[in-house]
Amino acid sequence: MLAPKNALLTLLLPSSFFSLALCSRADSPIPARTHHCIVRSSNSTTTDDSPAVSQAFARCATDSIIIFPEGANYNIFHPIQATNLSNVEIRMHGNLHLPQNITAVQSIVQSGTSSWFEISGPRVDWTGPPSPNNGWINSYGQAWWDANPPNATGLPNRPHLISYTTSHASIKYFRSRNPIAHNMRLHGDDITVTHAIVDAYSTGGFPFNTDGFDVGGTNIRITDSVMYNGDDAIAIGSDSHDIVFARNTIGYQSHGMSIGSLGKDPSDFANITNLRFEDVTVIDALYAARFKSWTGGQGLVKNVTWKNIRVYNVTFPIFVTQSYWDQDSSRGDVDETSSVMMEDFTWSGFSGSINTYQPGDGSCASDPCWYNSGLPDLEHTEAIVMECNSKQSCKNFVMENIALYPQSVEPARVVCINATAELNPGLGFDCRNGTYTP
Repeated sequence: MLAPKNALLTLLLPSSFFSLALCSRADSPIPARTHHCIVRSSNSTTTDDSPAVSQAFARCATDSIIIFPEGANYNIFHPIQATNLSNVEIRMHGNLHLPQNITAVQSIVQSGTSSWFEISGPRVDWTGPPSPNNGWINSYGQAWWDANPPNATGLPNRPHLISYTTSHASIKYFRSRNPIAHNMRLHGDDITVTHAIVDAYSTGGFPFNTDGFDVGGTNIRITDSVMYNGDDAIAIGSDSHDIVFARNTIGYQSHGMSIGSLGKDPSDFANITNLRFEDVTVIDALYAARFKSWTGGQGLVKNVTWKNIRVYNVTFPIFVTQSYWDQDSSRGDVDETSSVMMEDFTWSGFSGSINTYQPGDGSCASDPCWYNSGLPDLEHTEAIVMECNSKQSCKNFVMENIALYPQSVEPARVVCINATAELNPGLGFDCRNGTYTP
């Protein structure tokens, strides 16, 4: 029941408008961007354009516009580091192409390069063209996904695409096709992302770990975008505060809108507040709204809202676990009584269909599947899965206007552990395993 690729990518995003509490840009004067660097293309399929691109970033690192002209193509056969930028616009109207030699790329990553592009500095804007015919980064991840051995979770030494650290900046019309692994690690303060497209649709092997945006920071907004991938569309890590994810469409084999995972390192105290996910459509995904923290973690996540979420053919529309595990990880002994605490969470206005007939996705590399582990007797009619690690670790949970239905048209079910009525008087249903009865 997967939606056709073109249909998803051309969906009109919802047009409803709502007021969001957003922090304004800094009021200090901004210097004019007086320097222009036009990056010349070799116009060759074999010549490496990485030196020319690196030189442009070096020449125009401050108060500048770096221009990749519309229709030009660039071979980025070696990683780009532009880590001393200040008040720069990257005008990406051309198209970038990563190398297609897997072993050569693995060798570069093994030598210590985790991200193919590393961009950092204050006020670094990215501006693509409104037309979707240009402004793409082509990573050729399909060959990597197809080469994944059976029961493995991706080839070793995969490069992440971009590490982007900035402040008081915008990213508009960013487009990524077939990222090999994570798409963008976005960190900083006061950043707006709009009209982005992440296309990790696979015609063969599962696109493991093709996260859309891994976010950490303050006052970050991602809106009016499409993410079509094989892992979290957005994953929010610590420390993060005042994050908005709104008016987006996500799908394919996505793992949804995720907080975490948190607490893998028990000494790393999670600190996350004020998250809002609103007016989002989720299609053919494993998860929609998801929280994941490891048993033994520490910290607090407070004031989180998912509102007006439409799901179509989603296996786990609402999913909370404080006993997360990764099928590739081993942690040794941990204090199983410790948890990343959750407080003031609201799920409001969920509607749509639960994937009953073909639940799950292609990421299963263990038995039982990692996403079914610890959940016995699943019927895949579950609208809500809520696993609190203790009777004290979940507080002030609210659920309202939940209209989710299994494709089998049976009554929706819940799995609920330890969300006590005393700490969660507004939960909206009895915390038990069985039919969902609001």
